[in-house]
Amino acid sequence: MPHLEINLDELLIGESVWRNLRFSCERLNIGRQSIDCDAGQLQLAGKHLPVSLQLFLRQKKIVLTIEPARREKWHLAVAWRPEGWQSSLRIVNGQGRRLAGLLPQYAAWPQLRQARINGTIGLSGRETLLTEWAAKLAITELSFSDAEGLRAGEDVHLQLEADAQRKQQGSWQWRGQLAWLAGGVFWQPFYFTGGGHRLAVSGTSNGQSLRIERGELALSGIGQVAFSGEVERPALALRQARLRAENLEMAALFKSIIQPLAAETAWAETEASGRAGFSWHYQDTGQQSLLLDLQDVTLIDTRERFSFEGLVANIPWQSNGRSTGTIRLEHGQILRIPLGSVHFSLETEGMHFSVPYVELPVLDGKVVVENFNASRQATDWQWQFNGRLFPVSMEKLTEALQIQPMFGTLSGIIPKMNYAASVMTMEGVLVFNLFDGVVVARNLVLTEPLSRTPHLTMDMAMHHIDLDLLTRAYSFGRIQGRVDVEVSDLELVNWEPVRFDASLASSPGRYKRRISQAAIQNLTALGGASAMPAIQRRLLSFFEQFRYAEIGWRCRLRGSVCQMGGIEPASSNERGYVLVKGSGVPAITITGYNRQVDWPELIKRLEHAIKSGSPIIH
Repeated sequence: MPHLEINLDELLIGESVWRNLRFSCERLNIGRQSIDCDAGQLQLAGKHLPVSLQLFLRQKKIVLTIEPARREKWHLAVAWRPEGWQSSLRIVNGQGRRLAGLLPQYAAWPQLRQARINGTIGLSGRETLLTEWAAKLAITELSFSDAEGLRAGEDVHLQLEADAQRKQQGSWQWRGQLAWLAGGVFWQPFYFTGGGHRLAVSGTSNGQSLRIERGELALSGIGQVAFSGEVERPALALRQARLRAENLEMAALFKSIIQPLAAETAWAETEASGRAGFSWHYQDTGQQSLLLDLQDVTLIDTRERFSFEGLVANIPWQSNGRSTGTIRLEHGQILRIPLGSVHFSLETEGMHFSVPYVELPVLDGKVVVENFNASRQATDWQWQFNGRLFPVSMEKLTEALQIQPMFGTLSGIIPKMNYAASVMTMEGVLVFNLFDGVVVARNLVLTEPLSRTPHLTMDMAMHHIDLDLLTRAYSFGRIQGRVDVEVSDLELVNWEPVRFDASLASSPGRYKRRISQAAIQNLTALGGASAMPAIQRRLLSFFEQFRYAEIGWRCRLRGSVCQMGGIEPASSNERGYVLVKGSGVPAITITGYNRQVDWPELIKRLEHAIKSGSPIIH
């Protein structure tokens, strides 16, 4: 029985190189019209595969069938004609893992793990020149991954149709359609699931470039993006590109694309709705432009820190030109504080953005922001602004914040604020009016304001604060008078205090100094069970109000422990400190004895005292 063995050290097909191929047939049937091998073996990529071979001499055609497993078939037919050759590969339930050893093995690329392939691939050419190819494939159960686990796909189902023709001077005209029907793909930081995503693309390519003349990406639940572009080969450098989309669904767009890019910021916990569109043009010579269009967009923070509704924007941008856009907001809220309708212009010039002036209604007042400027420096954004706060009712503000009512108005001047490298700082001092007094903030540093754990440090002073405006609405009790407050080394983590040195003292000057019976009882509880002598406690039942000479309180907070103090030490035979120094007849003096207090528990019980009028503080 004739025996056939073919060994190929290297086989070049297009740009693919296969090495060490070996075909052997122990039982070769030679006839006048054909040569047949029913039980051959092919050694390919280190694997041995059963093969049947038919060579039709007159037709100049070879048929190769590989059936490596039950119900799996790879059927290759190649025919030679004077005008050229043609081949077709028909795949039935092909296992993709058999191709893993034939595909390029680049460390940076995900590697094929598994796939089931059905369909056909056709090629034709002249001599060693490939002139045309076409493929129609259904790929199911596709899985792939890279070594780091940053890119992976699982149970992906695809349908692919593509073809290409060689034109003059070695260029190719090609087109393709890809439908992603099922499965999930993680491509750090994005995760997508199939469900009707489609890609249609056509273009040309040669040894110097790949040109996409027309492309359309349809993302299920989001919308369609049209694109074109050119990539330089072999470096894959982008020469030019155009993208255009209209009426994209913001809810799915935000969840799938924007949120993964904004991890560890407030945007990662934001829900969106509305419509968006854009048009982008890129040229490697430096010419770039972008037009962003937002229609009736709503952004809501799931932790209720902010919300913006009815956002409409039309923002044009050029890399080397000046443009003016518009932004309109129907209403919103920040920390439950309602914002009114606002409309302003945004000026852009390269990577510099500015808003000269904008008025933002806040309750019954407004915030004016002036000289807002933002620019991109290296890899970080920098911006700055200054402004003013026009009188806002404290009663309306505390109602919006859902805290105990306060009276008076809040207004002030906002100095120049700077933001760079995720840190906001303040030039000068922040001054505003509160409770008929003046509040001054200095040395403000706010780190990562949009993260989940913002960090704030500052110093603050409050001068001549009207205690009557501050306490008149509280069950805690009413106090008339004026106080000065100093808070240094204030440190907040996620808006909770972890460190400060604070002192409160009566303001100098002449003014009415009165304290109610309820306030005395609550301050007595702050100082401990023995904060007031028994004879003074009996006087509380006869008088509604008492005079005082001074009020004072100090707290040195470290972590969760407050080291407390007062106006001065108590008398020499006592270990306490004076919180209220009495005046007149009868004189009421309140002395504190709790030197170390758990801060969270203190706040909790103070809130209980304010709401119920019945303190339980030990």
